[in-house]
Amino acid sequence: MEAITGIGPMKTPNILMIMTDQQRADSMGYAGNKPSDTPNLDRLARQGAIFENAYSSSTSCVPARSSLMTGLLPHRVPTVDSNGRKSAGLGLSLKPGQWTIARALRDAGYETALFGKMHFHPMHADHGFDVMHMCEHLPAGYAENAEDDYRKWLTSTGREDTRFVRASTPRPFPYEAEYHPTNWIKRHSLDFLGNRDSSVPYFAIISFTAPHTPYDPPEPYASMYRPEEQEIPAKGIEVNAGLPAPLLDAVMAEGNRRSLTPRRVKEHTELHVREVLAAIRASINCIDAAIGEVMEKVDLNNTIVFFLSDHGDYGGHRGLLGKTPWIPFDDLIHVPFFAVGAGVTPGRRIREPVQSFDYVATALEYAALEPPVADMESASLLPLLKGAAPDNDRPVFSGTLEGWPMIRRGRFKDIWHSGYDVHALFDLESDPDESVNLAEDPAYASLIAENTKILKAILAKQPVSEPDNGAAAFRKASGR
Repeated sequence: MEAITGIGPMKTPNILMIMTDQQRADSMGYAGNKPSDTPNLDRLARQGAIFENAYSSSTSCVPARSSLMTGLLPHRVPTVDSNGRKSAGLGLSLKPGQWTIARALRDAGYETALFGKMHFHPMHADHGFDVMHMCEHLPAGYAENAEDDYRKWLTSTGREDTRFVRASTPRPFPYEAEYHPTNWIKRHSLDFLGNRDSSVPYFAIISFTAPHTPYDPPEPYASMYRPEEQEIPAKGIEVNAGLPAPLLDAVMAEGNRRSLTPRRVKEHTELHVREVLAAIRASINCIDAAIGEVMEKVDLNNTIVFFLSDHGDYGGHRGLLGKTPWIPFDDLIHVPFFAVGAGVTPGRRIREPVQSFDYVATALEYAALEPPVADMESASLLPLLKGAAPDNDRPVFSGTLEGWPMIRRGRFKDIWHSGYDVHALFDLESDPDESVNLAEDPAYASLIAENTKILKAILAKQPVSEPDNGAAAFRKASGR
């Protein structure tokens, strides 16, 4: 595979992936959110290529991050305890020696670093990173908290880690902004980027813990967003009316089906919803400022930068907050995603549906490395980044073996429950709120049949059998 050439005097390119936790695609200023909470990210995105229809592989953190590390769909990632279907507790328990993008790039001579959250279990397991400064989101009582680098640092200053004290109740961070996880992650990232041997290429992941709970933005951001000024989504619970019964039951979760009010919403006052939305916006604005500082240390002539989130958030849509129930509505799986830097044609907005974990195959191609397995689901986006026409026939997938799997093909999105053999089919171009189920319309019977065949084939794919997930093949292909 030939080395990539493109914009700027690129040598062996640095690769930087920046991610947030639980951020909606429409929270970005470039996506129409006004006034923008993301001015730095907006400027950066417009210098590169924006993927307007990017999808996470899962509605929740651990399986989504398994894909972001391996380029595989979650049910194909071998884990310590149950062959890729679940992970231990709240952690991502990759098998020792499991192929990861970090391991591949480290073996190829890159210096590799991880700052922030990745849900590894154990937290400092060797999955290919030379440098690790971990900041996780584990509730009090988990033994892994003793490994949390941020927690250890914070308590060494005489301050208590309060992240899981009333975690779902919005409140300002109790200490000065410098002690907030966002700024702690920023400082370690800046230290790495500013104090390293520039003759050695790097691969780094900067993984912020917000805007996920706890809703605790630091000042001055916490005071910049007044709850009473936040708009609750105009289309709320009424969009649930057209859902098939099993899907509606999952959304309601013991709620009142007649009023279409989910159980969780009945627990929230309107003020609480507005407080949560204000805290989320403040947290995103704080992260945007941190990324602005980090990018001052990044040479875009010789670095490809990816920005994404692991998954989304209901954000008041469908009358829900957070990420449960774990149903692959666009609220939860449509994520912000753009690439900028070396080899990227600037100013592009790409509407073709893609997977956020496609950055894995793209990074491999930038580094002139082969994929670890022939049927890795991650696909290189390099042709699109260089201006090629999109492949509109590729289906994108989200879901797990235990949940509602989803595929999107072009404008149509199909959510399927295999147990009931029930579909919810939406035309996202005419119905972005996913409120009109087309599955019972005979005109779409052939499309439903095609989708079912594709979904069954995807779900039948087995976890990669070897613990090293293709590492031997990589070494053979690369001569290492």
